[in-house]
Amino acid sequence: MKEHPIIFSTESVRAILDGVKTQTRRVIKYIPQCHGRSLASSCSSSGVEFRDEKLHCADCGEAICYSVSGQDTIRHIKSPFGVPGDRLWVREAYCPDWCDHLIYKADNTKGSAKNAGYSREPMWHSPLFMPKKLSRLTLEITEVRCERLIDIKAQDVLAEGYTTKLELINAWNFLNAKRGFPWESNPWVWVLTFKKLEEAIK
Repeated sequence: MKEHPIIFSTESVRAILDGVKTQTRRVIKYIPQCHGRSLASSCSSSGVEFRDEKLHCADCGEAICYSVSGQDTIRHIKSPFGVPGDRLWVREAYCPDWCDHLIYKADNTKGSAKNAGYSREPMWHSPLFMPKKLSRLTLEITEVRCERLIDIKAQDVLAEGYTTKLELINAWNFLNAKRGFPWESNPWVWVLTFKKLEEAIK
């Protein structure tokens, strides 16, 4: 069993805490290739399987690879988040010294600081800089698979923590369009299903 960090938005953390989010999708930044060509053009199926910690073509069974830009090197596509049974420790927006104690943005509602009588608002730190010792959420991966983004099913929209697909699309574009992966680009994504193991404020 291995542990890997993972960043979640404030809204996603709230959904995990509420028990309504048990799935997340993360972009595969490389174009999957089989037999030296893009996956969709090299085999009759564009599907993939996740086994032996790597992606495999569902049609021919070959390990799926990607080419390193500017090099002849070919590498297998492995999940950077681990395999079923591995754990994810969540990075989220936080303030380590607000009024001499640690708070998390997901627990703070707009105006709560002023309503509580404090003279200043929290100075939120990016999830990117959260050390493991301050993480309060641990998730266990129960399933890993890969698919095209728009292939999401209705039950998976709910597992993502949204009541409608439009809500998910809007949230996806808010987080990913500026990174070059808007919904309509239909990227390949890792689909991680998980269960919450731990919630302990350090």
